[in-house]
Parts: sequence; structure tokens; C-alpha cells
Amino acid sequence: MFVSVNELVGLPGMPGTAQGVRYSIKKRASSEHFRRKRAGSKTIEYSIDCLPPITQQALRERHVAQLMATDPQEITTQPPVKRERKQNVVQPVEAYRGSPQLVEERLNALTENQRKVAEALRCTGNSGHYHLFFF
Repeated sequence: MFVSVNELVGLPGMPGTAQGVRYSIKKRASSEHFRRKRAGSKTIEYSIDCLPPITQQALRERHVAQLMATDPQEITTQPPVKRERKQNVVQPVEAYRGSPQLVEERLNALTENQRKVAEALRCTGNSGHYHLFFF
């Protein structure tokens, strides 16, 4: 959880002014791990992990109180949407599961393609080393 300097002013274990909080937190949040920039703003937020335990507890209590004050009816959740499957479309995996003959044909085609590539390499005099050209 991250908080801004203005949210820390006056909390237990923190100074009563924004300037005092900035001075105090600059010492505590010396690592970049404890700081981040708020999206779309110049505000820097600080992780509560770098704060004194008494301040962390006060922030957690305030967060829980805000969650409890939220009316459950305000939180709207939509039921999951079950997507209908098109019956006329057969997925390739299902086709292979249903027909061992298709699997065998696919494997044979793969090995045939590999044979063709090997033959082409032999004809060009390339002994299996590929040269990549980027344009």
C-alpha cells in the first residue's frame, strides 16, 4: 500500500506538517523500492513498509474504516458471462483427440517435410548450417 505525504500529516509517529513529513520520510524511504510516482501526477507516493509500526497500524485502521463505510450496494459486480460455443466449429485439438488417424497423418507429414528440408540442404551443399540474412 502506498500513501502520499499529505495523507501522512498528523498520523501517530509522524510530524504535523507536510514539510516535516517530507524530511522524515526522505530518511526512511532512501531506496527506490519504497517510492513511486503517482500516475498522471507529480506526487510521490511512499510504501507503508518504510513507516514506523504505529503509523502503519493507523493507516491500516483508516483503510479498513473506509472499506466498512462503503455501502455494499455501491459495489456492483456483474455475474460472469458464459460464452456460448459455436457447435459447427470443431477445434483442431478436439479433431485430433477424436481421430487417431489425423494424428498419424500429421506426424507423417511433419517427418516428410523434415525429409524435404534435409534433401534441399544436401543439394545446396550446406551441411546443416543455416545462414541468416536480415534485410
